[in-house]
Amino acid sequence: MTKEKLDFPEHIDMGEFISKEAHDLRSPFNRILGFTKMILKGMDGPLTDMQREDLDTVFANSNHALMLVNNLIDMARLGRGEKPFAPKASEAQALVNQAVANWQKAGSEKTVTFEIKVSPPELGLPADESLLRQAIEEFVYYLVEYSESPVTISIQAEARGGRVEFSLTGQGAKNRAASACDMTMWAYVGRKIVELHGGELLESQGDENSASIRFAVPAA
Repeated sequence: MTKEKLDFPEHIDMGEFISKEAHDLRSPFNRILGFTKMILKGMDGPLTDMQREDLDTVFANSNHALMLVNNLIDMARLGRGEKPFAPKASEAQALVNQAVANWQKAGSEKTVTFEIKVSPPELGLPADESLLRQAIEEFVYYLVEYSESPVTISIQAEARGGRVEFSLTGQGAKNRAASACDMTMWAYVGRKIVELHGGELLESQGDENSASIRFAVPAA
């Protein structure tokens, strides 16, 4: 019987590996989340309060782990220039509103209030809407993690010098237990998406009571 050589690589391009194996990296968490949600809905029978509380913890932590894996995959693909990019005529107001709605749908243990101002309301720009929404969401995650609850997130967009400038500010006491891992991922992915649009990060700074992120992308 012919034997084949087993693959025991000496070196691996981690970016290439993560990008290539994205499906297998996500699958275990999707299965955990799917079955946990099914049990929480009572499809396997009634639950005690303690069981429901434990399963809620499993679901929340699995969802967080999946988010980390998704960010890791995005980091690899953005770093390798493999992220599909399809810009079209878009409106800043709709992008910001949908990004906030997506973030709120994901849920948070913190009390977060949003203030949104886009001037003019019909402000347009060429954008890959899915990606630019993601960048705004990543920056919101960053600012919320930076701060203790309650947090007020202000998002503004305005035309300036042939570009659309976005300004995000988080008002809240600095979170001493903020996750450096999470924040590094959100910052990297958000910045790379902005650069993919031909834009740039203008400011990223924080103090004991607030943090702000400003970026600009070309206007329509």
